[in-house]
Amino acid sequence: MTVRFAASGMSGEQTIYIRGDRRRMDYRNATGGAKRTDGSSDMRYGPHIASITRCDLGQVLELNLDAREYRAVPYPPKPFTQEHGEALKIKPPSSVPSEPTLLIETATVDTGERREMFGHAARHVLTTREETPLEGSQAQPQETVTDGWYIDLDNRISCDRKRREGAHAYVYARSSADGRAPDRPKFVDVGKPETGFAVDRKTTTRGSYTLPDGTRKENTSISEMSVTQLEEGPLDATVFEIPAGFWQVARIETNPPVQWQTAWINAWTRLKAKVERLFD
Repeated sequence: MTVRFAASGMSGEQTIYIRGDRRRMDYRNATGGAKRTDGSSDMRYGPHIASITRCDLGQVLELNLDAREYRAVPYPPKPFTQEHGEALKIKPPSSVPSEPTLLIETATVDTGERREMFGHAARHVLTTREETPLEGSQAQPQETVTDGWYIDLDNRISCDRKRREGAHAYVYARSSADGRAPDRPKFVDVGKPETGFAVDRKTTTRGSYTLPDGTRKENTSISEMSVTQLEEGPLDATVFEIPAGFWQVARIETNPPVQWQTAWINAWTRLKAKVERLFD
């Protein structure tokens, strides 16, 4: 399948191959997206990357197709432990509120609309997620609306982590720069959560934030994804092999090159700001 996505002025594409206990994803990372004065975009692309998951080997093979290099890492990854957190100097919050400080309500509505997409019956589902700060919260109100079309398609392979049938998990993460205790969220579901495979989806998030001078500013962000190609049939096994002539390395480059002029200007700006603060 081929998947296209766009968000914040940037766009990209992924091609995914699945056969039995093997999966491959081809993609390119990108940065930039802002418009220059001449109307062109400053988008910069990284090398062509292929990520191959092999359950029979218990590995993910990450290939830089341009440099003809690859590295291998274990799969599935080992669970994150307290020792890993200590090695990365991640400290758990010293205190967490005893009562919920943030209400997160998710309403899922099946509109009843149906259409055929790639030989599958697709259903139209609207999902609205409301984040409402309660007493003691440090968060801002936020609403996220997802308008999507979904099909029943299992794109997992045998070594992916198993999901319990009919179960789903909640995840909420937000940093606190001023050292205050993090929010304790309370989750409420209205309607049955959608667990199908999205073939077309648009997500709109609306929220607000406070500027240093105390004024509030509204912000709206939109992200979109769509499957443009989905074919089911025979697939050559060599798609999941490392091509001849590739070298194994400890690390491969997956990101776009950094423009040294931009990096120098940013470093100089940060240095000036530090000096100004010293003499303020």
